[in-house]
Amino acid sequence: MRKINGGSIVVFLICWVFATWGVESISAQASEGKLSKSRYVDPKGYFKIVPPDGWRMQDFPQDTRGKVAFFAPESDVDLRVLVNAVDFSTIEELISYCKDVERRIGVSTNIGKTTFGDRPAVKRSFQFKGLKLYYIDFLVGKVDHNIAYSASPSKYDKYLPIVQKSMETYETVMRDISDKEVVKNLVAKKVRLTQLMIEMGNFDLAMEFVKEGLQASPNDAELLQLRKQIENKRKK
Repeated sequence: MRKINGGSIVVFLICWVFATWGVESISAQASEGKLSKSRYVDPKGYFKIVPPDGWRMQDFPQDTRGKVAFFAPESDVDLRVLVNAVDFSTIEELISYCKDVERRIGVSTNIGKTTFGDRPAVKRSFQFKGLKLYYIDFLVGKVDHNIAYSASPSKYDKYLPIVQKSMETYETVMRDISDKEVVKNLVAKKVRLTQLMIEMGNFDLAMEFVKEGLQASPNDAELLQLRKQIENKRKK
């Protein structure tokens, strides 16, 4: 059975539900209409992007994937990038992967084909737990680039123009991906997804993610510990 790299979108969806940031002293006009004077360069070597001016940046140095989040001065508005190795390389397989995400979260994401930087891509737009979401996914070889915008419905249109301008600055960085990196990225996603499902009390789906991770890395200590944790919670 082909491994489905499910972390790219599900993690984003759940993390955004809990992401809340206070209003900062930066003017709304600046944050809504200008791009930053400096470019963000992914330290993992996957991409570059110019974020909106004045948006708070959070990186994830412990994550093996290319990952960053930018938060607007207002709460419930963010732009995120997640880049990771996958085990497929065609647009048809990418669409199949997106459909699998739909199945897992139980929400129609309005999957459609598009182009991004002259590359075939998949776009999605939908609402989930009070947030309005817009995703772009495309492949560079066996690397999935996911660029995602999230906002409360009342703020979505307000920030969409500057987010689109930022997305236009996105550049990929060509690099070779080893089989070892593919496994590391997969395990990182499955660990995070399992933790999120445990937090939500969905132990069946948590176990499903653990099993998928252990198929790729049977002796991974963190996954084995999570499996034990799920089993103990089920007994209760």
